[in-house]
Amino acid sequence: MDKNRYSEWINSSFGMQYIEMLLLSEVQGLGILDVELLEELLQLKIGLQLPEDLSRIARYIVLSKLWIIGAYEIIRLVEKITKNKDVFKEKINKIFREALTLFTRIRVPLAKFEKRGKKEILYSGIANSFIDPVKGVGWKIYEHHKKELKEEIFYRKDFGDIFLNMLNNIRYLCKIGKE
Repeated sequence: MDKNRYSEWINSSFGMQYIEMLLLSEVQGLGILDVELLEELLQLKIGLQLPEDLSRIARYIVLSKLWIIGAYEIIRLVEKITKNKDVFKEKINKIFREALTLFTRIRVPLAKFEKRGKKEILYSGIANSFIDPVKGVGWKIYEHHKKELKEEIFYRKDFGDIFLNMLNNIRYLCKIGKE
């Protein structure tokens, strides 16, 4: 296990104690899964077509997708908690809004076909998964914009870095605010 990244997740997760203590173990669980997914990438045999290799790749892709959905839900909940509370500085609220915006760009095409906050079903794009040997699972998101097809690429590892950076900022800002 990558001890440095694991330690960073555990240490950074304690910023959640200032917001919602009950989410601390959920955040730490996502951190552990992040580290495990990064390590599992090194063991995947991407070019081979043996059934057991395909099964491991499929599992890896699904766990990566579930990681994105879980992280999105935590960020969405915390953004709601902090949005209308004067206790949290505008910087903290901004950090959550920015993270939520980024995670929404990937989460919506992965999990449903409706735009954020809408009740009616709207086609919002297709997520096509792939594995990069260095960055791990990625998704090409295809969306129609007027008369052209727009493609964006997202990597799960990048979202792990975004989440971890958000936690570091929250921990730092909340700690300073309490002193």
